[in-house]
Amino acid sequence: MKGPWVLLLVVALASTASGQKSRATVDAIQRTEAMAEEVGKLSYPEIKLEKIRVKTFLGESGFFKARFSVCRFLSFQRMRHLIFVNPSAFERHLPENAFRSIIAHELSHISYYTRKNRFQLIGLMRLTKPSAEAGFERRADLEAISKGYGEGLKDYREWLYAQIPDSEKMNKFKIYFTPAEIDLILRAKNEKPHLIAKWRREPPRNIDTIRKDTGYE
Repeated sequence: MKGPWVLLLVVALASTASGQKSRATVDAIQRTEAMAEEVGKLSYPEIKLEKIRVKTFLGESGFFKARFSVCRFLSFQRMRHLIFVNPSAFERHLPENAFRSIIAHELSHISYYTRKNRFQLIGLMRLTKPSAEAGFERRADLEAISKGYGEGLKDYREWLYAQIPDSEKMNKFKIYFTPAEIDLILRAKNEKPHLIAKWRREPPRNIDTIRKDTGYE
């Protein structure tokens, strides 16, 4: 009789774990949908929020990402855009301001997608090259910073670095602005706003370039 009871216990525990995972997934989607609506209405009026869908993904070095629907793109259906969230971000106590600011970053990508036609979006295939990916991500950072999300974006990067393996950090440093770089950009935003327009065309790839452009140390 011991065997069947053990089996029932295992099944019950598995069902409970599955339910917990399902609740975490639903919660992550709902929280991300609500934040995207809040930030979108406030800072990205050009985006049709009803065309955004939120989905989940798993990983150890990434927590949020955005792209357009590849299936709809290839089938020439009306475009839809996707924000992906890793539910573990909330289990790891992601700060609210950091959450708001990384959503602003992802909406910057979606804003870019909405301004391009299908043939122009094909050009995103070049993002397989690290240099192109860095330019793409740093432009999204600049867009979010210009809309007032710089301090939160800095908070997000500091939180992110504490979550990911050391082997991944150097890659993040190369692709996205670091907190030290964001500090200099925020100072330039207030004192030398013309540089933001310049950097949007050609984002600086490292802190030395920012220092050279601004004269800051």
